Order: sequence, then C-alpha cells, then structure tokens
Amino acid sequence: MSTVDTEMSGEEFAQPQPDSLFERCAWFYALCREYLFRDHTDEIAGSLFPSAEPAPGTHVVELGCGPGFYSCRLATEFPQVQTTGIDLSEPLLLRAKLRAAKRRLVNADFRVGDACALPASIGNVDAIVVSRLFLIVPGREAVLSEIHRVLRPGGRCFIAEPTSGFRTRIPLSCMWLLSKLTSSPGASYREPLQAYVMPRPEFSSLIHSQPWESVDLQYDGWYQYAVCQKSPNAGSETADRVREHSVA
Repeated sequence: MSTVDTEMSGEEFAQPQPDSLFERCAWFYALCREYLFRDHTDEIAGSLFPSAEPAPGTHVVELGCGPGFYSCRLATEFPQVQTTGIDLSEPLLLRAKLRAAKRRLVNADFRVGDACALPASIGNVDAIVVSRLFLIVPGREAVLSEIHRVLRPGGRCFIAEPTSGFRTRIPLSCMWLLSKLTSSPGASYREPLQAYVMPRPEFSSLIHSQPWESVDLQYDGWYQYAVCQKSPNAGSETADRVREHSVA
C-alpha cells in the first residue's frame, strides 16, 4: 500500500473527537450560573483574604470559570487584583470576556486551558477559586495536584462543591436533553451523563491528597467547602528534597 493510500485510510477511519456540552449549550450553562447557582463571592473573599485587603498585583485564578462569574465579581470588588479565568469551552470564555468588557474590567482576563494540566504561563499564583468543577471533571486528583503546584508558597485556594444530588444534577441533565434535541443523532460529548456529587468522606480524602499547610472543611445544607493553604516553606522544602536526592 502506498503512503498516500495509508494516509487516506488513516483519515477514513479516524474517530471524531467528542464535542462538549459546554460548547453546545453554553448559553444554558451561563443562564444557570447567573440565576440558579449560589453566589459565594463573599465567602471566597473572606477565605482568600481573611486578614486584610489583597495587595496590589495579587493574582487570583478561577479554574473552570465558565462565563467568568467569580473572576469578574472579584475583579470588580478588588480593583487592585488581577484575575484570570481558565476554561476549556471557548463559547463560555467568549461570554466571560464580554462580561468583563461590559463592566470595563481591565484586571480580568480569560484563557483556554485544562484544569488537569494548566498552561505553563500559570504559576506562582496567590489564590485559586474552584466552584462546581469536580461534578464533571474525571481527573479530580490531577486537578488538586495542579492547584497545589501552581500556588505560590503560602497561597490559598477556595473550593465549593454541591452536596444535593437531585438539584445538582438538573443542569447537566437539561444540557444533555438540549443536545439531543439540537444535535445530529451520532453526536458524542465528553461530559458524563450525570454530574457526580462527592460524599463528604470522598471530598475530604480528595482535599487531603495534597500536602497542605492547613485545611478548613465546612458543610452546609447545599455545599461542602475547602479552604486550603500551601506551606509558606513549600519552595525550600522542595529544594531540600532535591539536594538530598542529589547527595544520595
């Protein structure tokens, strides 16, 4: 078989990559984020900046930012802070950019990125916000590892995950229904059929999979929260381990 035939055969049998519900139904998810999901802005601000106003230039990253709800809220409340929203869905990121532009926010930017493998440009971050991401992401421990990796020593993260199974699963179920009504019969999507709500022990185990300096777990009737701080000596501890390995 010739090279051309081989290339044609590869193209002929190549499997199409799954689409994303968050691209197909971006408008619906943005609607849910705006009017259905709880607003944790006050809790986030109090957890990330517990003792004082954030210093000028403080960098806050929102993972799985969707339409940029928290990135824009924090950029509005703290003009001295730089926020960066990261998401895989370009339609949702476009909505986030439009939200920031409408509010004339020069301290909020948005980038395409995978929470399981963050872009090289993201590092030494002061604070990270994660809300409802673990409902759909498959590599939860990989995400936690990335959060810990890119935080600066002493940096903090705020994580909020729903605990109500039925209510939490409604948005994704509706997105699946909408996709079936508007897509071709053979369309496939990478999201799970159902949002996964972590039981408390599993949530706690996930959070403690990283060597945090401190962890504060809290629960209410609808959400479970984790506020984690990276060790202020994390950089020196890593350097010590490298030196010990070199000597050995």
